[in-house]
Amino acid sequence: MTTRSAGLCALVGRRDRRGAARIARWLGTLGVRRTDVAAGGEEVLAVAERRPDLVVLDSGLADGRLIARLRGREGMAEVPILVIGRFDGVRERARVLALGATDVIARPATLAEVAARLRVHIENRSMERSLREVIRSLQGFHTDTVERMKVARAMQLALLPSDSLRAELQRRYGVRLDHHFESSSELGGDLWGARTLGPHRFAVFLCDFTGHGVAAALNTFRLHALMARIELPGDDPAAMLGALNGLLAGLLPETQFATMLYAVIDTAADRLVYATAGAPRPLIGTPDGGTLVGESVGWPLGVSPKATYRNREVAFPPGSFLFLFSDALYESRDWEGRPYGYEGVQELLRWSNREHEGENVLASLLERYFAVMPRPLADDLTAIWIGRHRGG
Repeated sequence: MTTRSAGLCALVGRRDRRGAARIARWLGTLGVRRTDVAAGGEEVLAVAERRPDLVVLDSGLADGRLIARLRGREGMAEVPILVIGRFDGVRERARVLALGATDVIARPATLAEVAARLRVHIENRSMERSLREVIRSLQGFHTDTVERMKVARAMQLALLPSDSLRAELQRRYGVRLDHHFESSSELGGDLWGARTLGPHRFAVFLCDFTGHGVAAALNTFRLHALMARIELPGDDPAAMLGALNGLLAGLLPETQFATMLYAVIDTAADRLVYATAGAPRPLIGTPDGGTLVGESVGWPLGVSPKATYRNREVAFPPGSFLFLFSDALYESRDWEGRPYGYEGVQELLRWSNREHEGENVLASLLERYFAVMPRPLADDLTAIWIGRHRGG
């Protein structure tokens, strides 16, 4: 049992009590403290008075009236409602989601698949409760607001790659990795990360959720839980974005979405493969001093479960660099209200790289940038610079 999911309660609605009991046992192995079983719609509504943290319904019970009545109960508006059953194609699954369900799991499904999908929602609900408790504390104790917000911010910063991981990436792959993370308020919606994939390959990603503050921060925890708990195709950027989009489309509240770029660097093949979901175009430096402007296509994550993504591949030999950044870098406005613009970012990067030849490029770039851009920024800013050592 994980400590984060301890104390959660679930409700399983299914006409077949034996099948419901089996699902209850699965939930127990995932750390749910108590699971109530209901055999029909009215019984589901009666048991829901106990305010469960998770509802699992058989598709035979998941009609619009029952889901609407559940959503109308006090404290049930944001409770995950999962529907398990057989569905006649994508339209039927979309119909159930439109009725108010959070996620659907189509049969036949393996135990491992069902457990993985349930685990995501359990972890997500646990994290929401933990973070909301921090926020409630902030609201209830005005005199402790600053200190408690520091705690919440520390929780979010802990999601970012550690110093030891960055050092390992630099040593193992012969690169320099610099980064900058700055939220417009105490909490933000940006998240970046990196992971090793083998002796010559590693991945890096940058995600930017809509908005900032508490709501955006909650979404970074959602994404971190997904990437840490589910087996995802981490060595295939397009497949990775497709898998994350399918999960986030059922998890994110309406009107919320995320832009994301996921890239894999192969130092043996001297290549960079990346895919984007509406993210700012990456800037890729070549050994001869040139700069390529990458492509940015694909729907943002969470907008449509039907969205698809494509891989882009470019040469990435020693002496190359990759510069990733959130849109705050070029959308921010100077003291006269003029946006810096994408051209301004490219020119600033060319100057910094030329002046410093791959050393402290990001620090120099941001120093010059903030000489004309007032703080605090209107949006969260994340910037990542990865350069391959020449001859490495």
